[in-house]
Amino acid sequence: MIRGFYSANQGLKSQQTYLNNIANNIANVNTTAFKPQQTAFASLLYSNVNGGSGTLVSTGSGAKVEKTGIDFTKGSLEKTDLPMDCALTGEGFFAIENKGTQTVTYTRNGAFSISVEGNQSFLVDGSGNYVLGANRNRIDITQGFDAKAVGIFNFSNPYGLSLLGNNQFGATTQSGQGTIYPEGTLRTGYLESSAAQVSREMVKMIEASKGFSFNAKILQATDEMEKTINQLR
Repeated sequence: MIRGFYSANQGLKSQQTYLNNIANNIANVNTTAFKPQQTAFASLLYSNVNGGSGTLVSTGSGAKVEKTGIDFTKGSLEKTDLPMDCALTGEGFFAIENKGTQTVTYTRNGAFSISVEGNQSFLVDGSGNYVLGANRNRIDITQGFDAKAVGIFNFSNPYGLSLLGNNQFGATTQSGQGTIYPEGTLRTGYLESSAAQVSREMVKMIEASKGFSFNAKILQATDEMEKTINQLR
């Protein structure tokens, strides 16, 4: 009976994580260049028990969330006609330098604007952080904006990037370091839409809700059987 408790409890936790990721995807269906999260599951340890007549029966211990990945499906391009809006038409990322910490993160959100600092003007993102050029320097647009100055970077394994929130990604040992991507192209006056689709996420939500409900019923049934066994003692 204890195995049933553990398996159902682990199943509830896994399905809750799945539901949380789906909810986050739905909340960002209108977020520029948002990439939805995907949840992958893995079976826990199996063991063999005597099924009688020398037959071994494999029993599992439930499932767990193996990893939460990123779906880098490209969103469609939406025309804005704003000269500093940039959309990547293929692979790649923009590099962003945090104004306070000077750490560099990566994004596909190209909603850029101007930050006037004394006699200079710099290209910044929606949070006021610096957009970097191919040389990883801040882009001075005092004399005007040239889209060719915007650096486009890529990774040997983009799926190894860490999710930092606010549509930002961080380089890891799994992703490798961002390097300049000569094949990258962008269009000005456009923004990339979110890759999250409500219809797809709703189907996944129904699936996750049923999985959560199923595990809750297993937990309840196991509890009732445990009570019956205790009453027999």
